[in-house]
Amino acid sequence: MKGLLLKDAYQAWYYAKMVVVATVVMMGAGVISMMNGANFFIVYAGFLLGMMPMTLLAYDQTSNFNEYSAALPATKEQLVGCKYIVGLCGLVLAEVFAAAALGVAQLHWVAVDSALVISTLVQVGMTTLLSSTILLPLSYRFGYEKAKVVFYFIVGALAALMGFSVAANEDGIVRNLLPQSISSLGLLGIAVAALTLYALSWRLSVAWYGKAEQ
Repeated sequence: MKGLLLKDAYQAWYYAKMVVVATVVMMGAGVISMMNGANFFIVYAGFLLGMMPMTLLAYDQTSNFNEYSAALPATKEQLVGCKYIVGLCGLVLAEVFAAAALGVAQLHWVAVDSALVISTLVQVGMTTLLSSTILLPLSYRFGYEKAKVVFYFIVGALAALMGFSVAANEDGIVRNLLPQSISSLGLLGIAVAALTLYALSWRLSVAWYGKAEQ
């Protein structure tokens, strides 16, 4: 298990460094946009980090690592679980970046209150886990290339949601993916639901491991 995680860590560092750079840039843009209470850039930066497990799985499938891994003393749960652990690491990193960006924004903008900070952190966690929750099982069942179609659909849905948010605001500014009126209990429920779906996604990926269509 440790060796698998080290392999994924090396690949993430070698192939996906620009994703982290892009995330930091978007977080910086998010600090500025928070002047108007708009957290879209910070939330979308989390979505980028959430794509890390999919990127690593794509490299595994194109290099036929899944076939080689049959000779390793590792179970399906461990092989699949490594990608989900990477996703959780991406979640922690996204939350740390978001907390730093929100801290800076809170020092400069009156619009950034504690309620907006908590709501934004929940939204970052939700969107970071979203792509892995949906796309990892599909990749294990149908292969990365076919799962990418769903990824494009998710990106399109986020863009449509952004457009709807712009249309709903008189000043044309994208503000939040979740309603401002949602309660703390509602935010907690969303966080628990996201983590629960993530765990169920892992079980589905284990069940579909090795069944990707060629």
